[in-house]
Amino acid sequence: MLWKSDEDTSKIENSLNENLVAILSFAEEYKLNFNSAKSFTCIFTTNRHMFNLQPKIYLKGNLLEITKSPTYLGFTLDMEINCGKHIAKLAEMENKRLQLFKFISGKDWGANSGTLRMTYTTLIWPVLEYGYQIYQVASKTNLTKKSWVI
Repeated sequence: MLWKSDEDTSKIENSLNENLVAILSFAEEYKLNFNSAKSFTCIFTTNRHMFNLQPKIYLKGNLLEITKSPTYLGFTLDMEINCGKHIAKLAEMENKRLQLFKFISGKDWGANSGTLRMTYTTLIWPVLEYGYQIYQVASKTNLTKKSWVI
């Protein structure tokens, strides 16, 4: 992951391309290989005028694809840096898991409290807890969606 910040987009583009060339020469020296088909470009900004910016970043002579919502280490990142898409995916996944949890916890029948606790702590809680640090940049609206699932 490369990160560059500047008001001048052409400076950003040139700097990123220069950095990629340096990284590629380092990688070749240590016999590492980057796949340009799996690499992409994404712009993170709160400036709505820059949402449609199409930077020309090259890796091994190939123009990198531009994506609006990349997934990195299990997190769906969005351009506005408010965690909206990730929390929406998380809420959808957790609703399915909570539905399963409801099925096995009937009043008259179902699993005992120990089994229910173990099921919750192994199936539901880790997904909600994973990477909670990133939610510091989430908008209040998106955090409300997340707390509704919990």
